[in-house]
Amino acid sequence: MAVRRTGFVRARKAAGFTQESFAEVMHVDRSTVARWEQGTREPLPYQRPKLARLLKITMNELDELLHPEVESVAATQQAIPPAVVLPAPRVVHAELLTQYEALTSAYRQIDYQAGSASVYEQTVSQLNRLMGMADNVPSSHYQRFALVLGDTAQLAAWLAIDHQDYGAARRYTSLALSSAQEGEDAQLHAYVLGIMSYIHLHAGRGPDAVRLLLAALHLVENPRFGISQAVHSWLSEAIGEAYALAGDHRAGAAALAKAERLFDGVDQADVPAWLGFYNGAEHIMRLKGRCLVRLDDGAAAVTALEEAVQALPVHYVRERSGTLIDLAIARLMPSRTGQTSAVEPEAAATAALEAWELAVQTGSGRNQRRVRELLPQLQPYRQLGAVRTLLEATP
Repeated sequence: MAVRRTGFVRARKAAGFTQESFAEVMHVDRSTVARWEQGTREPLPYQRPKLARLLKITMNELDELLHPEVESVAATQQAIPPAVVLPAPRVVHAELLTQYEALTSAYRQIDYQAGSASVYEQTVSQLNRLMGMADNVPSSHYQRFALVLGDTAQLAAWLAIDHQDYGAARRYTSLALSSAQEGEDAQLHAYVLGIMSYIHLHAGRGPDAVRLLLAALHLVENPRFGISQAVHSWLSEAIGEAYALAGDHRAGAAALAKAERLFDGVDQADVPAWLGFYNGAEHIMRLKGRCLVRLDDGAAAVTALEEAVQALPVHYVRERSGTLIDLAIARLMPSRTGQTSAVEPEAAATAALEAWELAVQTGSGRNQRRVRELLPQLQPYRQLGAVRTLLEATP
């Protein structure tokens, strides 16, 4: 429940500001200041040093006024790797924002085609540069700036997940969520909740992932926001995984079927840039296969994942590696009758070896870990050539 921040209000008045004048120097609307004081919205991390200066208090004192029992914002700031310090531009104009949008899009494509290790540092550096220029953004461009920042932060979160740095991923998603709120973009807001759910999914916390995804779907299903069917489809697939992990296979299968129906109606022109990977039938098959693995339907998962592997562009290395790992898992799953005849260890090892080579090539710590997790299941078949080769390749 939100609690009015009376100490924050007193500090603002003691510094000689009305809500209107405070909003003006902070380059936000008065309603934003009101929400800060009501406890219904958090100031963005990059806004807090300026807040402390204006209120003539320390960062620790500001943190106590905002939320005395949560982690200090200093920890959040320190978690972002140091970046090359560049002077902030005196005026942030539309063309400059266009260039930053293009940079984030380029980093996203490099991640798809060369892996997160090749672009993580640059993405975090860009995030720092954007945060450093916030004070120079005129009100007329602030909403667009917030969305550029949010897009960059959510990309940094995905890259952190691939590096298994889930603490950093949580901080980046927090920044992305706040930016989506500042930019009044319900679509990005829902997507970031979906990213946060994957942090829970990777930790095996199905019920927590379901909770976040239900909140995201509440936004998506509100016709007032006009959210793309691609976002709705992607979230439905994610909640299918979450339900399966939580043990509700019926709800998981229903969510997966809904994701497929929604995908059939996706207009590619309506897909947001940050969901650009969701641009072909191969991706819905890839995600469907992963969900079917969670639902313990190995045979159907193999069919979907084989189709995805065939259709995925070769240069989409990260998706290809993850899909091959899912395929290997599916090939090691017994049939639903409990018979082991469906297990295909040699084919599983072949898929896992290609996934391993791609994971090493791209520096994906998470995919390397996932391949290693398969090795105990393959040990009984080490006399097979493909299994032996995989075991020798994975120190």
